[in-house]
Amino acid sequence: MLYRVQSAAVFGIKAYLISVEVDLSLGRKLNFMTVGLPDTAVRESSERVKAALRNCGYQLPPQHITVNLAPADVKKEGSAFDLPMAIAILGAAGCVHAPTLSDYLILGELSLDGSLRPVKGTLSMAVMARERGIGRLVVPEANAREAAVVEGVRAYPARSLPHVVELLNGKEALIPLAVDRKELLTQSGSYSVDFRDVRGQYQAKRALEVATVGGHNILVL
Repeated sequence: MLYRVQSAAVFGIKAYLISVEVDLSLGRKLNFMTVGLPDTAVRESSERVKAALRNCGYQLPPQHITVNLAPADVKKEGSAFDLPMAIAILGAAGCVHAPTLSDYLILGELSLDGSLRPVKGTLSMAVMARERGIGRLVVPEANAREAAVVEGVRAYPARSLPHVVELLNGKEALIPLAVDRKELLTQSGSYSVDFRDVRGQYQAKRALEVATVGGHNILVL
């Protein structure tokens, strides 16, 4: 059976939509193959996903699991594909009852016990989701505030793999995280340190000021 979940990859500061496709076929033993130009971290996802599924109580029969990360000509990096892979596998196995997740963008790194770790690039992924008309983001709790800053999308903080399954199956209410964007911007513009706290080093501070005003790169040795 085939199941598809939408996720994203980040290159620099730009995010790209990635389709995580999973096909299950009968086999003599559990075999996990990931295709679609994955890097080392993505290839290692298979071990994290299998351990997380097992430790969360999801028992899969011996099957051949093929995971395709499309488009195949774009290199996939990082650990954000752990959660969408696991959800797609459970969807193909009939454990996720939603027939389609076309309005969801799912990302997150899995611990071996099924809990979720934060990932990088959530803000860029949320902006891309809004541009693509994807209105819902399921992200680790630690990334939820970052994703919720983007207007036009709803960010749902998730604690673990079973928590995400319950959200998608309607067993737990989908409540998006609400943030005060103006307050966040005010906080981000406040710093606890200042160049005035540095005694001496006039030339170094002056060089940093000039570089900042002119938008030049700075190399600190």
